[in-house]
Amino acid sequence: MAVVLAKQLSNKPVLSTDGAELGHVYNLTMDAKTGALESVLVEPSDSSVSGFETTDNGRLRVPARCIDDLSDFLIVRKPGT
Repeated sequence: MAVVLAKQLSNKPVLSTDGAELGHVYNLTMDAKTGALESVLVEPSDSSVSGFETTDNGRLRVPARCIDDLSDFLIVRKPGT
């Protein structure tokens, strides 16, 4: 994946590879030692979104390995697919 500034991801809409709207980027988690992106926290568009681990406050935790593309949207695939 190309270098992307975190501010470019702020509030970016998130879609699954099948076109479902998951929500928007809320925050990122990074490895403190390497600076590598670990996951993207997504504020879900509704409570029916499934297939991802969630935080205590209901945000989706999308592992960095599940990011497929970034353009006008962040395109992600569900783990295991």
